[in-house]
This record gives sequence, C-alpha cells and structure tokens, in this order.
Amino acid sequence: MRSAGSFVPSKGWFVACARTFVVVVLAAAAFGCATVRPEQRAILADPVMQFPADERDERARAQVLEYREGARGGSAIRGGGCGCN
Repeated sequence: MRSAGSFVPSKGWFVACARTFVVVVLAAAAFGCATVRPEQRAILADPVMQFPADERDERARAQVLEYREGARGGSAIRGGGCGCN
C-alpha cells in the first residue's frame, strides 16, 4: 500500500511529458526563425544594437584574433594597413 505522499508516475505520464516537450521544442524552433531582408540587415548590424561585452569576453576575443591573425597588439589603432590612416 502506498502512502499519501508518494507519487509514482505511470508510463502514460512519461509519454505525455515527452510529447509535450517535443512539441514545445519544435514550436520554438519553428517560430524562432525569421527572414531578414538585406535592407534590414544594415539596421540590425548597427553597433548600437550590440550588447556591451564584459572585459573577460573582450580579452578572450582579442586572444583568438591574435592567434588567428598571427600578430599581437595593434587592436587600439585603426587603419588600412597601407599607412594611410
């Protein structure tokens, strides 16, 4: 005999929860996508739309960029690389 405080879910309960989870995930995947027209991309790429990065993220990004480019430093000065700042 089970006590009043113990709940043992049946197999049907697990199946219903699994179906609900699958439906929620599929709905999120289907409705989470949006098509952006080319003229809207310029607005979304505006620096104002970027989240402020914290210092650790910036250091990690700089390290990855240095590794990828094979150069260190020079991230504070902007220029074309041809001497025509």
